[in-house]
Amino acid sequence: MSVVPAAIDVASQERFDFSARVDALRAQPNAALRERVQWARLQQERWWLEELAATRVLDDREALASLPDATQSTRTNRTNLRVARELESLPEIAAAAHEGEISRDQLSPLVEVATPETDGDWARRGARMPANDLERMARRVQKVTAADAAARNQARELRMWRDGARGMALGRWSLPDVNGVLVEKVLDHMAERMRPARGQKWDSLEHRRADALVALVTTYAELEPTGKFRIEIVNIHDPNAVSFGASIDGIPLPDETIAALMPRAKVRDCVPDDNGVARTVDKPRQALPKDIERHVRRRDLSCRCGCGETRNLHIHHTDPVSQHGDSWDVRKLALVASYHHSLFEPHGPYRMIGNAEEPGDLRVVHRDDLAREGPDP
Repeated sequence: MSVVPAAIDVASQERFDFSARVDALRAQPNAALRERVQWARLQQERWWLEELAATRVLDDREALASLPDATQSTRTNRTNLRVARELESLPEIAAAAHEGEISRDQLSPLVEVATPETDGDWARRGARMPANDLERMARRVQKVTAADAAARNQARELRMWRDGARGMALGRWSLPDVNGVLVEKVLDHMAERMRPARGQKWDSLEHRRADALVALVTTYAELEPTGKFRIEIVNIHDPNAVSFGASIDGIPLPDETIAALMPRAKVRDCVPDDNGVARTVDKPRQALPKDIERHVRRRDLSCRCGCGETRNLHIHHTDPVSQHGDSWDVRKLALVASYHHSLFEPHGPYRMIGNAEEPGDLRVVHRDDLAREGPDP
């Protein structure tokens, strides 16, 4: 026996209690609950068709409200009006929707694809097609006007904001058609080129896309002739300092990040004056002498991790600066792909060991795979 009610009393004066309704349905078996879900969906579809029919009549009479229905999104209001106008000439599709053979998600794109001549055919085929496939077909048959293109371009945006608690810079972007696809393809292409170090597993696609965006920005910053984006590290020599640690635009930085930035940064030595102002005592200098950097870049023509990357290479201290101090020893300096740099100590779990001056002597190992120093516990 069917457990589906013939109707729902929408005029009941009692306050609706969703939790009580859920508790009442918990006594029903799974088969009965599935039947109820299907019944409820069918009623929704039929009431939506009733709404569309009334909307179509009001549209004919030019009696629709001058202001859109604020209880629904603008997109929903537009969709309802479009479907109501098209459905009148598609009786077979309308009948299939009323019988529950075509869902609301299928109906909206289906009226874009079907014509009065193909109404019967699409009433049968559309019921068997996923809504996503129908949406793709509807987009293909849409005629994009110059006004549509202008609206897309006008809607472009890139927003940025800060999450100070997590020390993160966040953002979102919206780009029109060609520009959006170009950005996607470039970032995906760069992400696919970010091969892991030999013997290591691939990083997630989300991480590699983020690294690709940083690589693009870093390349522009390095090519800027004024050097205005070059990172400068300020060393304040003050034995009485009450605050510690560096920051960038208000975001505190750990010592490990500063150490990783050192080879590519400028260093400014400062001493506080009597008023507490940090005064430069030496001309800003490159953290790594130019001749040392030239030697390393001439020697290492690709990433020393073995991935083969030849672009966006960073100089890496194989002995972490934060643990062993800065070094100009070229045996301890190697070029690595920018997206690999954060995987090495002290940030990541990997270590590059060996003599960088000896071809083939460097190898990448996980710190857990190294022999532990000291006596056994």
